[in-house]
Amino acid sequence: MDLKFKNYLILAEEFLIDEDYDKAEDLLLRSLNFTSDKDLDERISVYFELADIYLKKENYKGAKIYFQKILDLKEMPGAYYGLAISNDFEGKDIGYSIKNYKRAIDLDPDYDRAHYYLAHVYDKLDESKLAIEEFEKVIELDEHDFVAYNDLGSIYEVLNENEEAERYVKKSLDIKPDYGRALYNMGVLCKKKGDNKLALKYYYDAIGKFEDPFLFLNMSAIYIEEKDYDAAIKILNRGLIDFPKSVNLHYNKACSFHLLGRDDWAKEEIIKAIEINEDAYDWALKDDDLSEIVKELKW
Repeated sequence: MDLKFKNYLILAEEFLIDEDYDKAEDLLLRSLNFTSDKDLDERISVYFELADIYLKKENYKGAKIYFQKILDLKEMPGAYYGLAISNDFEGKDIGYSIKNYKRAIDLDPDYDRAHYYLAHVYDKLDESKLAIEEFEKVIELDEHDFVAYNDLGSIYEVLNENEEAERYVKKSLDIKPDYGRALYNMGVLCKKKGDNKLALKYYYDAIGKFEDPFLFLNMSAIYIEEKDYDAAIKILNRGLIDFPKSVNLHYNKACSFHLLGRDDWAKEEIIKAIEINEDAYDWALKDDDLSEIVKELKW
């Protein structure tokens, strides 16, 4: 290895640690001047570093260029995986992602991340059977992958195979008891079984661990169902601290105020909801709880 090449890599690594990606990129590009066509491994390692920098900078087109440069030199599963994951982030043709994930797996059948993200691509296409097969492969490769267990449970929940869903989500929590997404999913499954008390327990445990307004929306729906409108408003207020622009949280708060007999406050909340998303006006017109209130508004 050329000494100057090595020194540029060392300097680049220091800037990467400091997250100064522009300077790191410049040094890595300079390092290539001290490699020859015979130095495949050195060039490939630099291309991987450059591709990773572009991923961190969310320049997915640039990342794909460097992953392709690697493949021009040598077939490597990580480069095919990189093309696929960059394509996913770009939101481009799903078929392209599938092709490259599969090629990565062809070269390395135990490439667990390729199986994992291929599963998610299949899930997006509603190819549940194929997604399940890929998640099962991930778990086979790593029996401690709590994320994969939960994601597999989520697929079964959508398929309404709730016993299987619960089995996998509980396995996720066995491995990582504070995994917020699994706590949320257990809340969903308990609600499906009609166990509101246990559903709320899981939902409360998920607060601060699962960042999604639907957590608070689901909790408020249980309280509204149980006619505990004060509790519904309280949990919606908690959700609005984290998600002040959530149209659904404001909308449910309007419903709760109406059911408490406070239409003046309900009107304030439905106005906030409409300001965030004008579709809320049409939702309210079709809603027995809010239709009369929203008709008073000039929108």
